[in-house]
Amino acid sequence: MSELRPIAVTDNDKGQVVVDWTQVPDNTIRYDTDDEEEVMKVQLEAERAERERVEAKRIVWEAKEQRAHEEEERHRTEEEKEAK
Repeated sequence: MSELRPIAVTDNDKGQVVVDWTQVPDNTIRYDTDDEEEVMKVQLEAERAERERVEAKRIVWEAKEQRAHEEEERHRTEEEKEAK
């Protein structure tokens, strides 16, 4: 005996059609996976990943700037020592 499934009425261009889900094979039943909540979660995750990527780029850029500044200071100090 198959599991009990609800009987639904759908409306198409030929009028209403009664669907007895016990007559439909399991592998042909498709579920609505385009859930609004799931879409929002995916969008939020994509936004979070983008923010993290931008933050990582900013950190790399700041590190390069810091190294360049330190090297510039070192050269300036060496030039001052040579001038004395």
